[in-house]
Amino acid sequence: MVTNLFVRKKKIKGNEYYYIVKSTRVGEKQKKIERYIGLNPPSKKDLKKYEEEFDSIKEFLLVKEKELENIKKAYLNKINKATKDELINLENGVITKFTYDTNRIEGSTLSYKDTKMLLEDGISPSEKPIRDIKEAENHKKAFLYIKDNLPKDITKEFILELHRILKEDVTEDAGKFRDASVSVGDLIPVKADMIETEINNLLLWYKKNNGMHALELGAVFHCIFERVHPFFDGNGRVGRLLLNFILSKNDYPIVIVQNKNKRRYYTALRRADNGDYLYMIKYLFSEMERQARDYY
Repeated sequence: MVTNLFVRKKKIKGNEYYYIVKSTRVGEKQKKIERYIGLNPPSKKDLKKYEEEFDSIKEFLLVKEKELENIKKAYLNKINKATKDELINLENGVITKFTYDTNRIEGSTLSYKDTKMLLEDGISPSEKPIRDIKEAENHKKAFLYIKDNLPKDITKEFILELHRILKEDVTEDAGKFRDASVSVGDLIPVKADMIETEINNLLLWYKKNNGMHALELGAVFHCIFERVHPFFDGNGRVGRLLLNFILSKNDYPIVIVQNKNKRRYYTALRRADNGDYLYMIKYLFSEMERQARDYY
């Protein structure tokens, strides 16, 4: 039998949902960390895997604790000492790079140069799809929206508003959850009539685990959000914005999932579908570390 780990079942609106709960020590206090795992109870083999994963994540974050704190300090030091013009230039650079990569992952034809001209100089690239141009402009607006709302927190309405901003004048379902089933490769996300319940469960887990390290909290939230896949289109972009909202609320710099590293990112998502979040945490840390050197 796995020690310090147990399954909690919750009944919500007639449906049963399962959570893994781990009792662990944080500093001098004992704390229960809860993770939503889905609609089906885990097997003994799954429990063993979850136990090992909890321990490996805790170990990784302990090993990287000093580096993570140094990244945070360097970031805060940079923005606190920067002049107004330096802050504007820094933010513009981050927005441009973030927008280019996140949209490129989803198939945008805009180059980095196109994106920079569009977002920083207001010059629309010629012979590029109007949709790609609009989505780049919208992503910048969505980024500024999360920045302006950092004092608040993630809610269903916040998620829908991010999607509305991102898909405004692009698709008719902007700001609405999908109303039909979809498939994403080998993944079959939840049925449309279960989306709101699954998002509410994710938000409940998020609120209960707000004391978790920001990198783990953001990574797990992102992976579960992508697994639910609440929209017909825009799930990856909204999910990466939400990930960075969580990091920013905890004084960490923006982490850009780079298009050139998308294979590793997608591998991390697929591993997370099977309950292994460590790979995503490691991947995001590597991006954070590299980008901190470039920007801060």
